[in-house]
Parts: sequence; structure tokens; C-alpha cells
Amino acid sequence: MRINSLNDLFDKPFKNFTKEEQLQIAKMGRFVDLKDLSQNDKGKCRSFSVSWYHRVKWLTGNTVNRKLYCWNCVLFPSGASRLWNTTGFDDLRNLSQATKKHEESKEHIYATVKLRLLCKNEKRGDAAKEEFEKNVQVKRNREYLERLIDISTALARLELPFRNEDDEDGSYKSLLNLFKKYDDIVRTQVEQNNQFRGLTKTIQIDLTKSIADVVRQRIVEEVAAANFFSLMVDEINCNPESKQISLAIRYVKNGKPIERFIGLHEVSYGTKSEEVVAILEKELEKFNFKEKLISQSYDGAVVKPTELYSLQQAVKRQQSLRQALFVHYYAHEFSSLLAQTLLSVQECRKNIKDILPPDLPPTWLESIPACIFTVKNNYESILKVLEFIINSEKFEHSMDIVSQAVNLISHLKSCQFLICLSVIGRIFLVIEQSFQSIKEKALDSKFHLKEINNLIGRLRTFKTDTEFNKLIADVVQKFNCSSVVLIKTFALTGVMVDNIIHEIEGRSLDVELADFFALVSVDKIPTTPGSDKTLESDLIASIKENYPKVFDLRKLVNEFDIIYSDPTVVGIGDCDIDRTSDILKFIYDNDIRSHLPEFYKLLELVVTVPSVAEPLEGPQCVLNRIKTYCESEKQEEPRSALAILSIEKELLCELEKSTHWYSHIIDYFATLPTTSSIELTYKNVDSLRPTKVEVITEPEITIKSEIEMD
Repeated sequence: MRINSLNDLFDKPFKNFTKEEQLQIAKMGRFVDLKDLSQNDKGKCRSFSVSWYHRVKWLTGNTVNRKLYCWNCVLFPSGASRLWNTTGFDDLRNLSQATKKHEESKEHIYATVKLRLLCKNEKRGDAAKEEFEKNVQVKRNREYLERLIDISTALARLELPFRNEDDEDGSYKSLLNLFKKYDDIVRTQVEQNNQFRGLTKTIQIDLTKSIADVVRQRIVEEVAAANFFSLMVDEINCNPESKQISLAIRYVKNGKPIERFIGLHEVSYGTKSEEVVAILEKELEKFNFKEKLISQSYDGAVVKPTELYSLQQAVKRQQSLRQALFVHYYAHEFSSLLAQTLLSVQECRKNIKDILPPDLPPTWLESIPACIFTVKNNYESILKVLEFIINSEKFEHSMDIVSQAVNLISHLKSCQFLICLSVIGRIFLVIEQSFQSIKEKALDSKFHLKEINNLIGRLRTFKTDTEFNKLIADVVQKFNCSSVVLIKTFALTGVMVDNIIHEIEGRSLDVELADFFALVSVDKIPTTPGSDKTLESDLIASIKENYPKVFDLRKLVNEFDIIYSDPTVVGIGDCDIDRTSDILKFIYDNDIRSHLPEFYKLLELVVTVPSVAEPLEGPQCVLNRIKTYCESEKQEEPRSALAILSIEKELLCELEKSTHWYSHIIDYFATLPTTSSIELTYKNVDSLRPTKVEVITEPEITIKSEIEMD
């Protein structure tokens, strides 16, 4: 189809063309080839100026009959007047007046609107086609990205490296090549798509971060559904080149306490409390920690012992009620925490490290108490083994081993070392005995405080001459210890004891604030109906003082009265109820939370705190999962994201079954700056359906012209 002149539109009217042809004609535009038009007017010759085509945008000319027309009205004629759409105009003397009058006519306005709509529809058609083509590419990219997500999650779950040391080919690319062998989507994308293949290190890192973000978001949603959560922070040595701390939280989900890992962060050696607080504020904000954080726990290496009080107080100051109790995390061996305190004493640190192997594992601090007891209880046997190594011909070619044996036996026979060994061993033994007693009545804060005070009293006796001399009597008898060594070691013992007492007191400051925990201790609640046990009003008063806006005390007391009158309503007496968490699970499983809401909330609070009363075993304990992950050095980036995917692999498997798993990850991925050039976001889902080409049939419209109206 080709229109060579305006006259062709009189031979075949515009309305008889198809929509596509009409769009082509409209896009081609009006004819402005009539230029030498003239008119005799009373002896004068009037000539048509082509500048009229610029002044009047709708003006067109027919070279056959040499007359002027309205382009819009020729395409969409209407009304009785045929001057500008059929007859033609050639009165050059009145051209200016005529064009102005025509522009105001109904016929012209109608034709102009119709032409504008036609052009707009044409643009919409082009846009729809463009959207359709883009969405097809988006669909391909997203389907391909789903395969990359599967590869990334598999490698992270199995803790396999994505890349080789030179950041070139590795497990990631090998798996992708395997997918390519059997998957048409992968094969097409890798071989034909030059824009997005997902093979670069940057894409791999960003995709891993996006997967981890979705896992984190699920944790955020779970915490949002809980009333409380607790924080556990530990120093983790996954990377020997830097100091790292792990963040984990604990909360109740579906009537059970669960612990989640939420991140790994590098910190400087000799970390100040301000540095850790800044990390916590940023990471915990999304969990609404100012309202929901109920307790905080730290191992002895997150910050210096002198900074620990400042750290936990800084967290409390962020909360309106300052309710984040500083508690001992059940997964922290108390003796290991105190060993970390002893290491802050330089001379003590030297004596301890002298008996430890040179290649220390990431969890070496936990080995200190056991190592000290082993050396103390097997001292003579260890000496014999070392002497055998030194004197045996079997080791005459292993000079490194012999040299280490010589150094170690020298340390073991040091009078100062032996005195320190006796003192530290005794201190750890006393602490372990007290801690075991506390475990048996973990929710009884009054007993806890009493035991702590007794422990501190026993430790202080080690600073007296009499008790110190008893501790080192065996050493003095076997070895000729100089008075200088004895005086020096006695002073060192005083420093060690003071540091340990300071640590114990600091970790027990909030014990009294948790006295009301005893209300839901299994041994406090009656086991049979009609018991003479009564509710302790001072513990209820403690709740009122410390959590005035959290509990409805009137309802709570009523619910306790019901339970005390018949404990079987919460499973006690009828089921195996050994711990507070068993009561919590019974109420949840039997769907009676709404009938005992305040009591259930109190149970949830107590179980959320990671105390020795409610420990989780094996892989359920998040610290165990973190330690397992850190058993081998992890150098690959992004470290924190990879750690989450491995440590929370159970949650990862659960999320992979979700309908929106892939779309959530891809949506996160699409927001990253490095992925801005990759088509991943649909413009309009409806545009995936291609539009049909239709023939436009113009309705016969009659519009009265100005001539008829006159």
C-alpha cells in the first residue's frame, strides 16, 4: 500500500484502509507538494506561499485539482460542509480568515481529535509490543536466575566454595555447566544471551546476599509474631585474619523456643563497647528490639571484661523500660568465661598458653579448664611421656618434636607454673561446683544470689595466707620454691581472684530482676488439685515494677488462681511436664492460649531467655551450629550471607518449599545497583499477551456545519 498524493485518498477513502494502513498513512503525514498555486484578483496575481504549511499544521494540497484541503478532515470527514474535505479551497484572498474559521468548526475539531486518538493508539500499540518483548526477556532471565539460586543454595548448604582461589572456575561454574547439559533454559541463556549469564564474582556475591536477605526477612517476620526475643553475642574465629562476632537471637515459635543466627561481623581487636553497640543497633532495629528485646548475653571475648558492663547498659538505654536483662547463656561454659577473664592477666595468660598446643582451634578457650585439669591430674604421666620423647632414639630425627618436648617439660617443672596450676585448678573446681548447684534451681533467683555470694566468699579466702599456703603445700614440698616466687605468685593469685569475682558479680547484676521467673518453675506450681501452695505476692509485685506495660496483672492473677486450683489445665499431673517449656508447648498444642493469655505470655518470656533452665540440645542450640560452621576456615565472600545459609540450612530448606521463594529473592536481587542493567522486572503482566491487528470501521457521524446552522 502506497499513497502518492492527496488525490489517492479521494479514490479510496481513509476509512476503507486497515488499521495498520491507517497508522502508516497518519505516520507518513500530510502532502505539502502543492507550491505554485496562484489566483488573479482584479488584475493582480495572488501567489500561495509555502510558509502557510508551517503556519497552519493541518493544511495540505492536491496537485491534481490544485486546491487546498484540511488533512485532518480528509482522513475523518463529517458534517454537511465539504469545502475542506472534498471540494477544496482556492480563494487565496480569504485564506487567512477561512483557516481560522475552519479551525473553530465542529468538523475540524472532531477530525483532529480522531487523528490524535489514532496516533495515540499507534503509540500504545508500539509500547505494548515493546512491553511484550521486554517481558519475554524478563521471563527468560528470571527462569534462568531460578537455576542460579538453586546452585547457590546447594553450595552454601553443603559449605562448598563457589570459586577457586583465583576466583575463576569453581563449583558454581561446574554445576552451571552440568545444568546446561540437561536444561534448555540454561543452555540458551549461556550460549545466546550476551547481557546476563551470571558468571561473574559480583553477580554470585549479590545473589548470595539476596538469598540471605530473604532468610533474614523470614526471621524478622517470625520475631514480629513473637512477644519477645533474646540476644546472644559471641566471638567467633572463622577467619584467622580478623576478629569476628556472631549475632544470634532466641524467641518462641509455635509454642517452642528456637534460636536463629542473624549475622557475622568483623570488629577490631580490643573491641570497645561503642563499636559493638553500633552493630547491634543497626542489626536489631528491624526486630523492634527497643520493645521486644528481653535479655542479652555475651561471652567473655566480645569486649574486654572492663567494657562488658558498659556494653549491656548501652543496650538497655535504647529501651523505654530497660528490660533487656543481662543473663548467662546456657551454651557458655561458665568456667570457660572465667578462663577468658584470667587471660586478661598477662602472667596468667603466659602460664596457661605454655601448656596449650601451638595450633589452637577456634574454640581453644573452651579447652582451658579441661586442659588444666588434665595436666593437674596426670602431671607425673605427662612428664614421663615428655622425657621418653627427649631420650628415645625413635625421635632423634624429629628435632621439632624433641624441641617442643624440652620447652614443655621446662614449663611444667617451673615452680611458678605449678603454683598457678594448683590455684587455677582449685578455683575452677569451686566455680564448677557452685554452677552445678545453680543449674538445679535455675529459675530460683533467690537461691542463685545466695549461691553466688557463697562462691564469692570462698574465692576471697584464696587471697588469705592460710588458704593460699594450703593450696600450694604439695608444690612447696616437692620443689624448692624461693620466697620471691611465693610472694610473686601470691600477688598473682590475688589479681586472678579479684578479676574472677568482678566478672561473676557483673554477670549476676540482673539476677534479682528475674525473681518472678520462679512463678512458672515446675517445682513451684502445685502438682495436684487442692494443694496448699499459694501465689507469692512479692513476685507478682516484681512483674508490676519491671514490666508495668507488658502484663495485665489482674488477669494474670486470675489465671494463676485457676492453675493453682487445678494444675491439670496446663498439663501438670496428667502429662510429662519437666520444664517450663513443656507447659508452654502443652498450652499451644491444646489451643488454649487465648483462654490463658497472660500466663502464656509469662511462659513465653521466661522460655525466651536462654538460661540454664531452658537449654536446647545439639543442633537446636545455635551456638553449636555456629561452632560447627567455624570448624574450618571460611575465607570466601560474602561471609555473613554464606554463614546464614549454612547455619540456618533447616530454615533454608523450609523456605525453598514456599511458592514465592524464587520471586522474593529475585525481587531483592533486582534492587541492587550492580543488577540495574539486567531485565528482571515485569512492566505489565497483561502485555505478555500480544495485541491483535484489527480493521477500524468508522461510524457514520453527522455533524451540522456552520453553513447549515447559518
